[in-house]
Amino acid sequence: MLITKTNTWEPGLRKRTIQKELKIGPVSVKFITIALLAIAALFYLAESSQASSQKYKIMQLEVSKNQVQANGKDLEVEAARLKSLNEIKNSSQALGLEENSSATPSQ
Repeated sequence: MLITKTNTWEPGLRKRTIQKELKIGPVSVKFITIALLAIAALFYLAESSQASSQKYKIMQLEVSKNQVQANGKDLEVEAARLKSLNEIKNSSQALGLEENSSATPSQ
């Protein structure tokens, strides 16, 4: 069998030619179009799910940041309260005042 690139035909000579053109029918075009749309949809879904998971992580980090800030403010208030109690105790000792033993401290 002879495989040639020419499209000529001679009587008595059997040959096969290789065609250079690609023929695509309407069914193939529909299949390719559907495949491309499916691939584009998959890329879109992957991107949106990744973005939503990142947003969820950001929201969790913001909540923990707010909790840490609130705890910090509570500790600042507690430190100021303890500092003022120590200052009152030190000033009462400096003035020579005595502690009232009948009164119970309130908290």
